[in-house]
Amino acid sequence: MSEADMMMDEGMALMENKEEEPPKKLTLDELAIEEEGCLCCCCICHCSVKETKDLACCGCFPIKCGVVTIGILTIALFAAIFAEVFYCLLNEQFAWWYVLVAVILLVPFFIGVCFFISYYAEETDSSRSKLFVSCQFVIYSSCALGIWNTCYLLWCYKFEDVSIGSPDQGYYKQTKKSFIVWSLFLAVAISFLWAYFLCVCRTYSNSLKSEEQLEKERLEQIEKDKLGPFGVKLPEIPKVPGVGKKDDEMMMEAAMMEEAM
Repeated sequence: MSEADMMMDEGMALMENKEEEPPKKLTLDELAIEEEGCLCCCCICHCSVKETKDLACCGCFPIKCGVVTIGILTIALFAAIFAEVFYCLLNEQFAWWYVLVAVILLVPFFIGVCFFISYYAEETDSSRSKLFVSCQFVIYSSCALGIWNTCYLLWCYKFEDVSIGSPDQGYYKQTKKSFIVWSLFLAVAISFLWAYFLCVCRTYSNSLKSEEQLEKERLEQIEKDKLGPFGVKLPEIPKVPGVGKKDDEMMMEAAMMEEAM
């Protein structure tokens, strides 16, 4: 038997041994690392990566799962508020321009919803960074709508009680004070809740940014701080000759006395 035939037989034997060896069983942690996923009870969901595996939302949920849920809540809340405001057109006690102003105040809310829809369509650094702005828009619109309800009922509403509903389904009467209190309470509750969601979205966005991008944003922020609060660099006050000269001399003498002691 030639040397080539012997090497071929040895190769075939090695291949047969490899085929006979049972596959190595991976632990749950090894399987999670291999799949780049997050262990959830007994399953693996692809909602975490290496950069976000230590981050959580509400203390127990993966942060990406929390961000997706925040988007769903934002869309559902906008649909509920918009339907409630638009339904006031069927109520004769509310003027048509009340609905018009309320819809205009909900425009930032709608833009925030579009940011979440854009994130669902394609997850990029740009779409992730806009989620932070989306939560801000929710807070702005909620507070503005609560203030508008208060102002309209106090100064423009002509009836004693607030009737909610339609002529076909009947009205549910509520006092002005009760309506204002509930409107402001909901605005404050939404603001506090979405303020926490804002922090979650900002943390998620920053965790997936590269070191170069974070350094670039830090330098840009330093340049903005130099320009001042209004984005305009204030002129420096020129020093007048002779002014402050005595103070400098006194400081130098005090320093020399300390060194001598």
